[in-house]
Amino acid sequence: MEINIKAVFFDVDGTLISHKDGGVPESTKEALRLLKKRGIKVVVATGRHTIELEALPVRDLEFDGYVVLNGQLC
Repeated sequence: MEINIKAVFFDVDGTLISHKDGGVPESTKEALRLLKKRGIKVVVATGRHTIELEALPVRDLEFDGYVVLNGQLC
C-alpha cells in the first residue's frame, strides 16, 4: 500500500524549537526543506498567536500554512 502524504503539521515549542538551546536545529531546517522539496506542505500548529511567532526563531522558516491559537485561527 502506497502512502501519499500531502501535509505535515508541527508544533513550535519542543518540536521546531529546541528546549535545550532555544533555537531551531540545522537538522530540523534540513528536514523541512526536504519535505517541501517532495511537495509536502509544511504547516505550523500551535497554541501561540502569529504575533508571538514573529519573535521566535521560526520566523525565518518558510511555512505553507498556520493553525494558531489552538485552531481558533487558520
